[in-house]
Amino acid sequence: MTPFFRKCIPVLLILGSLSGASALAQDQSLPAVEPQAVPEAAQPGFVPAWKVGDSWTVEASYRDLRNPGEVWLPPIRWTFKVRAIKSLHRQNCYVVHVFPRTRGLKVQAILYLSTLDLHPLRVIDIYPTNQGVKHQERLIDPFQPQPLSAEASLVPYDLPLFPLIRKDVQRADGFAAYRDPEPRQIEKVSTVAGFRFKKTIRQAEKKPDQQHADIFGAYRSGGETFQVELSDDRSGEALVQVWQEGSPWALSSESRARKVRLIPSTGSAAPRPGTPRPAGQSTEGK
Repeated sequence: MTPFFRKCIPVLLILGSLSGASALAQDQSLPAVEPQAVPEAAQPGFVPAWKVGDSWTVEASYRDLRNPGEVWLPPIRWTFKVRAIKSLHRQNCYVVHVFPRTRGLKVQAILYLSTLDLHPLRVIDIYPTNQGVKHQERLIDPFQPQPLSAEASLVPYDLPLFPLIRKDVQRADGFAAYRDPEPRQIEKVSTVAGFRFKKTIRQAEKKPDQQHADIFGAYRSGGETFQVELSDDRSGEALVQVWQEGSPWALSSESRARKVRLIPSTGSAAPRPGTPRPAGQSTEGK
């Protein structure tokens, strides 16, 4: 966790609201395409499918890094809203606007995520400074799929590398059904002050362990479940997420400094077990 993140948490909680981010999320300089959700069943593995207008809410808790021990700050709720589908670098992408439900918080983000596998094509972080609200664009290689890390941002938009492998795909060799898939080694390149740095991210996928199994009762989407662990051996940082088919976002996400959970939708009845949610169904958080 960077010093910027440590300093921002107490300051950000008292700042005023931001206007204009929604318009930025619908930047007309990029051509719009016909909004079409990709059916989950058509994917070789699991990739969440959305449509324009979909939204969901997560609740994030942050460790107070100024104090020793398990001291956590009051949680913040964030809404993710799919504003548009655009064409960027000859790839169709969801334009997702992430904003806080807490009045007075000037931190937001705009994510351009591939409709094929959600890998980031463009990421814009919006944050306050002493000179007013500013935005900064991440340097991302849109042609090199990689996980998305929130890093120093307060916005919890961490994503693994999709697709996540289904068990029925693993059974193709007759033996894979009895073991977890091999961890992926992903080369991630970042640019800081004009210098390029490369690090290796390890992504492991497995059936959720007992520690995380009890979170599924609130969702009951009936889809397959995945536990994803992202780790960087060099820094020692690790992130554990639990995903379920039929849910638009990770049910839970945990790291040393942050815990995030998806708020179950109350706008419609939850599907019965064994009945997958239609791809792209809106999941408005309350």
